[in-house]
Amino acid sequence: MRVILLRDVRGLGRKSEIKEVSDGHARNFLFPKNLARPADAGTVRDAQLRSERKKEKELLLEKRLGVLARTISERFVEFHLKTDKKGSVFGSVTKDAILSAMREHGLLGKERAEIKIAHPLKELGDHEVRVELGRGMTAKLKVVIRPAP
Repeated sequence: MRVILLRDVRGLGRKSEIKEVSDGHARNFLFPKNLARPADAGTVRDAQLRSERKKEKELLLEKRLGVLARTISERFVEFHLKTDKKGSVFGSVTKDAILSAMREHGLLGKERAEIKIAHPLKELGDHEVRVELGRGMTAKLKVVIRPAP
């Protein structure tokens, strides 16, 4: 029996895919749990339309992330930390501080991003930080740490 999946089913397929399953599996497991429905001409057409819309949204999202990655790579974020007379830094710049600064400077909106640093930044100067935007998109953000006036 051909069915269209209404949700992801482990070991069978992803949402909106059309699969061939045994009649018993469809009637006794997939239909009662509302995981699938029979694939007739109307449901197949609806699934194809949903799939096309999903692909369009994915393309738009990837395009937007690409523009965002280029913008992040062209800009920098600056922090001012207290230092002693020798130049030793008091405090550090964490992932959360970098994300907050990016949002304040308009580099990020509601997008999810993950800052990849091994440990908080504790040295004065320029640092390059990797920002993962999802979907395999990454950007390099320049973080500048200067002594507080």
